Amino acid sequence: MRFKLVSSIFTFLLIFISFLGFSQNREKTKERIIELSSPEYHGRGYINDGCNKAADYIAEEMEKIGVKSFPEGYFQELEFDVNTFPGKLQVNIDDEKLVPGVDFLIGPATPSVNDRFTLYKPDSLLLNDTTAFKKKLENDIFLDQMLVVDYAQTENIEIKKFYIRIMMDNEHFGGIVELIPEELMWAVRTFQNDYPVVKVKRESYPEDAEELTLKVKAKMQFNYEVKNLIGYIEGETDEFIVLTAHYDHLGRMGKKVYIPGAQDNASGTAMVLDFAEYYADVKPHYSIAFMLFAGEEAGLFGSINYVTNPLFDLSKIKMVINLDMVGTGDDGITVVNGASPDYKKEWELFEELNIEWEFFTNLKARGEAANSDHYPFHAVGVPAVFIYTMGGKTYYHNPKDTPETLTFTGYEALFDLIIGFIDKYE
Repeated sequence: MRFKLVSSIFTFLLIFISFLGFSQNREKTKERIIELSSPEYHGRGYINDGCNKAADYIAEEMEKIGVKSFPEGYFQELEFDVNTFPGKLQVNIDDEKLVPGVDFLIGPATPSVNDRFTLYKPDSLLLNDTTAFKKKLENDIFLDQMLVVDYAQTENIEIKKFYIRIMMDNEHFGGIVELIPEELMWAVRTFQNDYPVVKVKRESYPEDAEELTLKVKAKMQFNYEVKNLIGYIEGETDEFIVLTAHYDHLGRMGKKVYIPGAQDNASGTAMVLDFAEYYADVKPHYSIAFMLFAGEEAGLFGSINYVTNPLFDLSKIKMVINLDMVGTGDDGITVVNGASPDYKKEWELFEELNIEWEFFTNLKARGEAANSDHYPFHAVGVPAVFIYTMGGKTYYHNPKDTPETLTFTGYEALFDLIIGFIDKYE
């Protein structure tokens, strides 16, 4: 009982110390998110070397804070292929010119195209009859046409998956137009298809549309070089708690559109730097490693590269906490791997701290998922969780993902929850 009381008092003191300097840290976090989301970094992608410019900025911040580097320095280099869109983009439906980033996004695996297509839009009856649709494909080739898939015409998830497979393995149409009923979402691809895909906001598509004119300049970047950033604050032991986030995002689409990536994941990157500042002032028991990964959006390349080329023995890692999309918190947080039986101890500690300090009314556990940079560690047996905030109006993989949309409602609570977790974790 006495030990529990002393431990609770110590945890309270650590959290109280964090509150004393917190307002400045929070403002600094916002400043870093604004910086990383600015046009200077071109969406932290692969046009105008945006990703590597962001890496240089982060390295400067780590050095200012006093984060130590391993003998190799802050940077760990890696490379992968990526499809990019450096040139002008144009989409016209009949005589109407669409606005890039507002009315449409180009499918990320689209090749260079300069062509005009007839639009083929199945009515709702045929769209929902996949057997009849497959028979139609057996009898005809539509290489001068673009298939228009209107997801709003079906509520059946299996039918939606059917058309997603058609889009991914298209052999019959000259291209695909997806009508998106909600917000547009973009991505990164490491390859090019031999046909274009155009994602069009449903409200921007005329019901009587007949033709689509498409001009796209795409460029495959082979063996594109990027950098992970790795540093540490020395603790009382040579075992590590590792705090991770990916700093890359989707980059530019043509000359006029870039995806700022404020929530995804300038927010996680800035929070990791905030922890670095905290532990530079408050010496931890475990050493704390800070890892900012590139290539997450393209396929977890940065974290996979680290796990296969670690700078210290992976057995020295007690726990990995990955922060990805942490700029809100209105509806609580989710801990990925928290619902896995292998993480019973970790989840119980998160719950205990949350109940004791009333951080979140909604602390949600989720099972195993290969959806962020925690997963390569987890896959090789290193304990790892991924935390993201819920709620607020965010714009996933969309040009509207700007700093102004972030509420930071759960930022203080998440910061202090993780401090408490690291202090009490054994």
